[in-house]
Amino acid sequence: MRQTDEELLRDFLSGNDDAFDLIASRYLGLISTAAKKYRGMAADLDDSDMIQEGMVALLSACRTYDGEKGMSFKNYLMTCVENRYRSMMRSILRQRAVPSRNMISLEDDPQAAFDPTETSLSELVETKEYIDSLHRILKSSLSNLEYKVAILHLSGYTYKEIAQRLNISLKSVDNAQTRIRQKLSR
Repeated sequence: MRQTDEELLRDFLSGNDDAFDLIASRYLGLISTAAKKYRGMAADLDDSDMIQEGMVALLSACRTYDGEKGMSFKNYLMTCVENRYRSMMRSILRQRAVPSRNMISLEDDPQAAFDPTETSLSELVETKEYIDSLHRILKSSLSNLEYKVAILHLSGYTYKEIAQRLNISLKSVDNAQTRIRQKLSR
């Protein structure tokens, strides 16, 4: 007889590693499908990297799932996986937004990072112009609420924090994010 997700989770949390293997095999296909949505967004990541990150999200979901909250494990897992992939993409995009010539290794010269003379005025102006153009694109493409949600999301705020800051529901944040993705993918 096939064990339910909840039974496997209980076994896993009791120390049975075979239970995790069963959960992983059960959801590997869904994790792989979720990873495909992000293929090509980051040249540094291949499919195996994305699957590995999805498996880390699976492990986290197994450890934090609470069936008492009314969400199925499958839905909770997919939320965790999507959040992990989005977080990775935000991190990669943030790294790309900083021109590599402006990056300073703290290991090579720890004081250089705090020395304003190391960055030329033209580099600062170029970076500011780049950021301003991103804001213009977002403002022209999105509604006022969507723009605010996008800026907060790109700044690293969670859905819950965004909802609190804007005094809206979590569902409104999620809906705005969906519309943002649709509009920006065009």
